[in-house]
Formats: sequence, C-alpha cells, structure tokens
Amino acid sequence: MRALLLLLALLAAPWALAQDPMLDDRGWPVGDDPEAVADAAVLEWLEREPVAIAELAALPAEEVCRRLPEALQTPPPPPGTRVVLEDRRRLELEADDERRAYTYAAVRPGDVLDVVQVDLLPADEGWRVERVAFRTTGELTGMRAWLQTPTASGAFVALTLLVLFGLARPSPLRRGLAMGLATARRHRTTVLVTMGLLTTVFALGVGTGAALPPECDAAIVAVLEGAIDQVGAGQAYASGDAARAAATTFYQNFVVVTFSVHFFLTLLLGVPSYLVAIPQFFLVAVAFGPIVGSPLLSLLPLLLLLAIELTAYFLVISGGGIVLGTVFRRGFGAYPSAARQAASLLVPAGLLLLAGAWYEAVLFVALSP
Repeated sequence: MRALLLLLALLAAPWALAQDPMLDDRGWPVGDDPEAVADAAVLEWLEREPVAIAELAALPAEEVCRRLPEALQTPPPPPGTRVVLEDRRRLELEADDERRAYTYAAVRPGDVLDVVQVDLLPADEGWRVERVAFRTTGELTGMRAWLQTPTASGAFVALTLLVLFGLARPSPLRRGLAMGLATARRHRTTVLVTMGLLTTVFALGVGTGAALPPECDAAIVAVLEGAIDQVGAGQAYASGDAARAAATTFYQNFVVVTFSVHFFLTLLLGVPSYLVAIPQFFLVAVAFGPIVGSPLLSLLPLLLLLAIELTAYFLVISGGGIVLGTVFRRGFGAYPSAARQAASLLVPAGLLLLAGAWYEAVLFVALSP
C-alpha cells in the first residue's frame, strides 16, 4: 500500500509542477490561481535587483522606455527584505474593480516592519501581475493627507473668497499686488529675458518629447502617474471634488514648487534658481511631447493652463536675476532691498497659481466626461 501511494505521488509530481504559475514576457508569473500567482510574484520580486543607470544608458531609447514603466511601478526591494508568505491577506476592493489585491507582512533591513501589496489583473492566461511594492510607499501623510479631507476643501474655498474680497476693495492684498507688478515693470528686462530663456527651454523639452519613439508614451505616462500619485493629485482628481483638486494643485504648485523651492533659491543670489529651473522645466516639457500634432482647438484649454502656471513660475524665478543684478550693481548692502523686491513677485505669482488651480480643477474634474 505504501509503495502504491509513493508511486501515485511520483506520478502526480509533474502535474503539480505544471500547475505552478508560468512567466509572461516581463518575467512575472501568470496563472489561473490568483493566490499562487501573488505568492510567486512576491518571490520573483524579492529576487529582482535595481536596474543600473549605466545599463539603461547603453540601451536604445525604445528599450529604455519599455523597461522604465515597470521599474517605476515595481521597484525592487532593498537587499535583505523578508516577506511572510503565510500571512497573505486579500484586500476588499470596490465591486466594479476587476483586480485582485493581496498584502503580506514584510520586514525591511533593520527590522523595520512594513506591508507588501500585490495587484493582479485578469488576462487571457488567467491572472497577471500589475504591481508589487511596499504598500506604505503610496500612502499620503501630513499636509498632503489633510488636503484630501472636506475640511481642507472648505478652507480652500474660504481662502479663495477672501482673496476675491481683498481684490475687490483697497486692501493689503491689492497693495502687495501693486508692489509686485511695480517690481516686474522696474526690472522688465530681467523678467523678459528670464521668461524668454525658460520658455525656450520648455519648447526644447516639448520638441525632445515629440521626437521620442511611440514606445516611450507608456513610460512618460508611468512617470507622470507616479509623480501625481505621490503628491496626492491623483486621489484628489479621482474624487470628483473640484475644491479638493484645486486645493491639492495650489499647495503643490505654490507652496511646494514656487515658495519652498524657487523663491528660497532666488535668495541665494539667484543663480541656484536658474540652475534648478532649466533642467526641471526641460524634463517636465518632455511629457508634453506626445500631444504635439493634436488639433489646435483641442489643445487651447491646456495651452491656456500652461501659460498661466508657467508665467507664475518664471516670474518668481526672475526674482533671482533681480537679486543677482542688484547686488552686482550696488553691492551686498542692497541685498535686503533686492530680497524684498523678489518677495513682492510672490503675490502676482500666487494669484496666478490660485486661478490656475481652480481652472485646472474645473477643466479636469467638473468638465471631464
């Protein structure tokens, strides 16, 4: 009897192995059993190593663009990461969501507890891997998490109404706006040269993006989606709440990019602001390359949005040129005055970005099908 059981076990072994998930052309498992696919995906993920920059640089553009989306969506874990496969849990998704999602307890190097999530999509072969990553990498915290709340939306609506009230009558806001516009007129050459320079850089970026092969479109989308989700804009716009979307956009565009980055760099005699802005806006512009060739009429709303936001950014960056030029002509004793003039440009830039945030929210939330 024992011999018969052993024989049956040996005969069944090849069949059992055949039920293990097969691999797709990306090297990820596929199969009919989603739990088995998820487990195999975790094991495959643990074996993966980061793609070296030098390796990517040696590849043709088409191959780089093919690999880039997956490298961003499923980055390999740090060496030494451990995952408890026995602790698999299925997540409850929305009723119309065709995906399957499973989480696993994990331990990062240094005994840091974490959670790994595997997302699966239905396919002809059964189930295929969409994404494997630490779950905490996509969670919003701090101010970005608060911006997703109804309280933040209400506060942003109140702020907008206060701004409109301040512009409608004599107020500190109107005086600040007048000071900012006076600074721009006084240093119109610096402002115009800065805007011309950065507009040219942006146009070169768009041209570079337009020249990329079609295989790069998916890579560009992956980069954009990752950046949007990281700042909470993806969640905000998906909510359908225009105020929430506008608040998130304004915080990112004005508080983070304009004030926290470019304005403080302008105070360092301006040069760092230009050194950061030139590659930044070139890379941002590459993402707009694929839309080149679209009908002009369909592009007009987007072009208006770009005109509003880029004008605000470039205006603040020109403050660095004002600081540098003033100190060069009048010496370091004039630095406080130059810094105040650069700060005055924050008012017109902030108003432009406030209008741009609401316009973007209405364009992509209220008016989207």
